[in-house]
Amino acid sequence: MSSTLNYSGELYRKSLHLLSLFYPVGYVLWGRSVALWVLIPLSITAIVLDLLRAKNSAVHAIFDRYFGFMMRPEERAFNAEKPAINGASWVTASFTVLILFFSGPIAIVSFVTFMIGDAMAALVGRKIGKHPLGSGGSSWEGTLSFMLSGLLVSFLLGSALVPFAPFYFPAVSLIGAVLVAGSLEAAPLPVNDNIVAPFGAALFLLMMGAI
Repeated sequence: MSSTLNYSGELYRKSLHLLSLFYPVGYVLWGRSVALWVLIPLSITAIVLDLLRAKNSAVHAIFDRYFGFMMRPEERAFNAEKPAINGASWVTASFTVLILFFSGPIAIVSFVTFMIGDAMAALVGRKIGKHPLGSGGSSWEGTLSFMLSGLLVSFLLGSALVPFAPFYFPAVSLIGAVLVAGSLEAAPLPVNDNIVAPFGAALFLLMMGAI
């Protein structure tokens, strides 16, 4: 098993993560109640399977055969003492948490902005990142890519400056939310960035709306 995830694996990984953009689409089409009925069991099932593959070698072998090529080493390792939740499980749990605690517009804008920004940060950072940002493995190039793509997506979804934007947030709120999400994504935090970064962006949008 490689000590690092190669670029091809990273590309497949982020492509899989971007499929989670169907979660917000489902929310819009069928509403919050249906989304929660689907996502809560799905999140629990995904996490239970991750815990199970950390303790059962047969389950681990199945996951490793079909998905190991796009898992990070710490996710892929068979370690019953320290089970690792994989990124796809965190992503599903992330949108579940967002729609539990925030309104639809805040949850959708925060989640979609993060997912696009995170994908760009990883792919650009792995390809051309030359200048490390802190000790968490991020680069200035990757984080800048997160910020730029995040700003574009957030404005397309939630700015009055865009005639077809489905939601409305003041520009300063969107800019601040992207900065919060990008900073949390790049920081070496003990909590997975798929959870903490979009949650931080959503919390910022909520607080700005209360001012």
